[in-house]
Amino acid sequence: MKPVLYCWNFTPDRAAALAEICSELGVRLRKVSPAETGLPVASLPEREPGPGLAMMPFREEMLLMARFPDSLVDSLLASLRRRGLTVARKAVLTPFNAAWDSRKLFAELSAEAALHG
Repeated sequence: MKPVLYCWNFTPDRAAALAEICSELGVRLRKVSPAETGLPVASLPEREPGPGLAMMPFREEMLLMARFPDSLVDSLLASLRRRGLTVARKAVLTPFNAAWDSRKLFAELSAEAALHG
């Protein structure tokens, strides 16, 4: 299965730059809708959702890499740096975080950033 990069809260300009990077790397880019924030991140569908009425519970950008081999993680991070796309909250989908919903993932990444920032 193709690697998927899930993203939250990207402006149209930044989402377009991210889409270009994903296209170059052969990665599917998938925007997460506010209505999906309660789903476990491992069960987010790969297809774009329909329009939702819910509001996103946080405003900051976040990325989640699913089915990324280590070399692809490195390539994505290098591409983000080259293009000046700094994203403070990013993670790789693991068995440890698979059951978390978007809010929990965001909270954990925020806590980690506070420890190291």
